[in-house]
Formats: sequence, structure tokens, C-alpha cells
Amino acid sequence: MIFSSLSLVYPDTYKHSYKIAQFFLSLVLLCSGITEFKANRKSMAIASFIVSLLTFFVSIFTLVVRTG
Repeated sequence: MIFSSLSLVYPDTYKHSYKIAQFFLSLVLLCSGITEFKANRKSMAIASFIVSLLTFFVSIFTLVVRTG
């Protein structure tokens, strides 16, 4: 949340912080999926895992690829 707030308040200084925030969001969703799986809510766990993987791949892709 701090990285996202800084990138909104100071867009020129923290223009790449949203990429880092997206990576940490995928980690939070992964932990949420593990917690849901332990609580035997398998449908929510699978949804959290899928969204976590998608967010993780997008964050890695945006960190690796140069955009100008």
C-alpha cells in the first residue's frame, strides 16, 4: 500500500513502485490461498492461487521487459 500511495502522490519520483507493489500483492494472494486451503474452502483457494499466479507473472514480465 505504501508503494502504491507513493506512486500516486509522486508519479515522477516513484514511477516504478507499482511494479513492486504488484509483486507483493501476488505474495499476499498466495498466502491467502494457502490460508483458504487450510480452512477447507477449496474453491476460494483455487481462485486465489490462479489470481496470484497471474499477478506474479505479470509483475515479473513488467520488471523484465523494457518499455522505452
